[in-house]
Amino acid sequence: MQRSNRLAMLAVITVAAALSFSTAWAGRIELQAGSKLWLDGKSTVHEYKSTAASLKVSFEQDQTKWPTDATGAEAIERFLRAKGITSMDVVVAVTGLHSGKAGLDKNMYKALLAEKHPEIRFRMVSYEIAEGARPGELAIDATGTLRVAGVERELKMPVTFVRESDTVHLRGSASLLMSTFGIKPPTMMMGTLRTADLVVVSFDLQLESKDAVIGAAGVK
Repeated sequence: MQRSNRLAMLAVITVAAALSFSTAWAGRIELQAGSKLWLDGKSTVHEYKSTAASLKVSFEQDQTKWPTDATGAEAIERFLRAKGITSMDVVVAVTGLHSGKAGLDKNMYKALLAEKHPEIRFRMVSYEIAEGARPGELAIDATGTLRVAGVERELKMPVTFVRESDTVHLRGSASLLMSTFGIKPPTMMMGTLRTADLVVVSFDLQLESKDAVIGAAGVK
């Protein structure tokens, strides 16, 4: 009986030790309030700016590259430098874009086929960091795909990483032609007001790190 008890106790200790070694603290990157995305365009009458009322951003991470001796913005920077982000998705609702001009918004939603394709989605699949980047500032070349009105195209864009206190900003912009996605630029007033084919999409994403527990199954 005593030998059985000792074996049972040894088994419990072994399992506990294995769990302690296979579980570690890491972090996950999350979007902060204050993040924004907007597009700027021109028409035959005036310029306009459409701002996203909300946006969703999610990351796929290689947790083995999360620094164990850093927290906050420093941890995110080191994680980025180590290529810890394997992909990033940015999703915007088409009808969440508002210019302050109801007629323009209505025609924009129609041109973007909002009923059939309610979301605009960018998926970053890889990135490169320019050499010689200073601490707290990174120049990033991001590559991914942009899906608008059901049409997907490859997109490359420059992104700037900036650390401000304990907050990280990812800022970037890309010039796009609506016609590239099969979109006819919206018109108003019986065609007398025409929007230009070219639009510039810009964003300022504010990121923070949150603690997470990782084990054999990944992030918890």
